[in-house]
Amino acid sequence: MTSRPVYAVSLASLVCLALAACAGDPGGSAAPTSVAPTTTSTTTAPPTTTATASRTTKPSTTTTKATPSRSTTVAPPKPKPVTALAPVPRAGAEPTVRFPKNEPAVGSGANASVARVPDSVWNRMVGVSWTQGCPVGRSQLRYVRVNFWGFDGKRSRGSLVVNASIADETAAAFARLYSLQFRIRQMKPMDSTWGKNPKGPGANDYAAMEADNTSAFNCRYVGGEEASKVYSKHAYGTAIDVNDFENPYVADDGTVYPDRYWLHRRGPAPGVFSSSGSAAVRAFTSQGLRWGGLWNNPDYQHFDR
Repeated sequence: MTSRPVYAVSLASLVCLALAACAGDPGGSAAPTSVAPTTTSTTTAPPTTTATASRTTKPSTTTTKATPSRSTTVAPPKPKPVTALAPVPRAGAEPTVRFPKNEPAVGSGANASVARVPDSVWNRMVGVSWTQGCPVGRSQLRYVRVNFWGFDGKRSRGSLVVNASIADETAAAFARLYSLQFRIRQMKPMDSTWGKNPKGPGANDYAAMEADNTSAFNCRYVGGEEASKVYSKHAYGTAIDVNDFENPYVADDGTVYPDRYWLHRRGPAPGVFSSSGSAAVRAFTSQGLRWGGLWNNPDYQHFDR
């Protein structure tokens, strides 16, 4: 028996061992092994985007602070105070003086005031519109001053003497007439300016009526009825006559003082008390005074308490 075949086997075994090593079998087995495929989990990151218009992040907003819309109301300009009116046209009958010379207005509006009768006024009254035996004395009277609208269209200032019991009401009534732009011819106290009454005590009321004077206190008898010797309410200072010419008085005998022209022209007109419902009449009746225009023998100029 020779050694050559053993060498051949050994060489073949070496070849097999080499091949097994090449196959990666650590045990030298020639059987193939099952190798699970290696799976690589690849997470693909989303494409990186740059700050362009296609950016999907929260858009950057530029906040512009809104200016609140202001509704600006422009106040209309205040009307300028009226300083004059148109003169009243001439009527079919006129008093003795169409446009008397009146004192200019003082202050704004009616600017009514009430005070005790000043010496300068009282001295002109004594012996004329006030005499001994009159039912009231100086202490019971008051001096009312107020602005009014004249027939000439000007703002003027007038005065009258009334009983203290109606002084405030008188001031309020004439202030209301001013606001209504009611026309008054003139407003002067009954005193020596008018002279003495030719028919009895007191200042000459007939001359004052002819001149269309607005007045109050005058220690006299009832006009047109002096023979009765009954004191008028004017003798107490509790009566007021306004615009005698435009608002005439009818005596018991039917005589009209001072003129008939306006007796039946009672429609609205400058200086006229047209009806009991008119604003001018209510200026007095709202103060508790009664209007003579409602009497059987109407006395359109007259208000009293």
